[in-house]
Amino acid sequence: MNNRFDRHTLIPGWSQDRLSSSSVIITGMGALGNEVSRLLAMSGVGDLIICDYDWVEESNLSRMILFRQTDIGRLKVEAAAEKLQELWPGIRVQTRPFPLVHGIGMAELRDADLVLGCLDSRAARLQLAGRCQLVKAKYIDGGTHPWGGEVRLYLDPEGPCYGCSLAEKDRAVSDIPWSCLQAAEETKIGAAVPSSALVGTWMGIMAVRFLMGLACPAGILRVDATRGTTVNVEQKKDPGCMMHSPLEKVKGIPISNANSVEDLKKCLPAVSTPLVWSPIQERLECPGCDYREVSWGLPSKAKELCPRCSRVLRPRTTLELVSVPGDMELAALGIPPREILAVRVQQGIEWYELQNE
Repeated sequence: MNNRFDRHTLIPGWSQDRLSSSSVIITGMGALGNEVSRLLAMSGVGDLIICDYDWVEESNLSRMILFRQTDIGRLKVEAAAEKLQELWPGIRVQTRPFPLVHGIGMAELRDADLVLGCLDSRAARLQLAGRCQLVKAKYIDGGTHPWGGEVRLYLDPEGPCYGCSLAEKDRAVSDIPWSCLQAAEETKIGAAVPSSALVGTWMGIMAVRFLMGLACPAGILRVDATRGTTVNVEQKKDPGCMMHSPLEKVKGIPISNANSVEDLKKCLPAVSTPLVWSPIQERLECPGCDYREVSWGLPSKAKELCPRCSRVLRPRTTLELVSVPGDMELAALGIPPREILAVRVQQGIEWYELQNE
């Protein structure tokens, strides 16, 4: 009886065993994430973690190969996981329906064989680059434009990163609004399925080669369909890039993100302040009157109105876990599995790694 991967094993240097034992994280399950995850599943990769907080919309169906009409309204990661397991029943897929900083812990990034960035904004790509650099994770970044795109390979943790190619002002790009009253608006740009397929295929073939220990080019692959070219551009490490400051002396603690804030505090030095990477909401305030209410958790995108004067309430946030109710679970505060937390102590900052449940 023919094996599913028999044709693969005829390729010189192909190692199906290495692929089946590989673990890959994919951030972003849009057009690029669809294409890359499909290629990895059909190649026989063993473990995938896919991270995206968005839902399937009708406009996705013209560009995203894993989604169908019946998937509209479903979480992208759930619909994608179902299709990937149909393509390769042996694949193990974990779904994380959250933004990157809430969905993937930095210890997970560090321990994965490869991280693939399929994100659609510079701010999100910078956030992934920063988290990968902190733990020296190996990653491939991809991006598209209407008639092409680019693939950036960052497989040497000591080499250049995504931030090295940007000016200082570009590294400061953020999705966070300037004001609590200013809603973050998504800027949509044109996108075509051939471009996503081209860039996704380049990402997929580089990922498969790397996972099997085969040589991959360094630098940036720029794909231009209008000229019919793919050009390799050298990227140099910027000694002034602030992203090249890896975490040192990370300590493990015997709790997970399913534990409470009080459990966390018991594992830390007596005088310390645990911090989170993304703001958590402490309370809501009305800018028009003196109404306020305590409301711990992740900031909501929904606009809540003041019960007194009907103005939009403004969230007040914090990065410190000191005042958070002790019985709140870390996961409810947006702390992902196996996150590495910064803790302010008298001597400076210490790093603590959460464990699996």
